[in-house]
Amino acid sequence: MRELRGATLALIVERPGHGYALASRLNRRLGPTWQVEPKVVYSILDDFAQAGLVRTVEEPNPDRPRQRRVVYHSTERAPGTLHRWMRSGFEAGPVRPDVVARIASATPGDAPELLRVLDDYEGELLRLLEANDDADPPVRSWRSLLLAIARGHTDSYLQGEFQWVVVTRRRIREFMAEQ
Repeated sequence: MRELRGATLALIVERPGHGYALASRLNRRLGPTWQVEPKVVYSILDDFAQAGLVRTVEEPNPDRPRQRRVVYHSTERAPGTLHRWMRSGFEAGPVRPDVVARIASATPGDAPELLRVLDDYEGELLRLLEANDDADPPVRSWRSLLLAIARGHTDSYLQGEFQWVVVTRRRIREFMAEQ
């Protein structure tokens, strides 16, 4: 969650936005493996408001002229907090916690179910790879460079996961054939 907090703060420092727009910007920048829900962003924004990192401004909603929406603006404290996050060490997260936990807990009798889970996971990886396959825009700005780098990371990660699934499935099948 720390990474989403930092990325969200960076977007607000870059330019103000309402919660749904910030979630959309996060998803566009971070790639299809993140799938950030607006409710998560709103929770982060509430924390930022309590910490004095953002201030809220009610503005007309161009999509619904009779309604107003809350737009989040960075305060003078936000850039310093963002800078400290950028300089801080990173937190390594778990890799494939659900799939790996199932494999680590399985018995030989669970092999058919594991193969099904791996097939499902492979299908999801292929879907995410296709979603990430948008042609990279030409690198004409710092933002487009960072977007291309983030997409490259996502693609490499998904390709690695895909290879892991292929090897894991093959090893389970080979083991079961020998039994």
